[in-house]
Amino acid sequence: MKTPINALLEASLLRDAAEPFQ
Repeated sequence: MKTPINALLEASLLRDAAEPFQ
């Protein structure tokens, strides 16, 4: 079970990784 902080970190990392493709 992920903590909210981990979820936020993962979301931000995924967003940063996807940014060049947008």
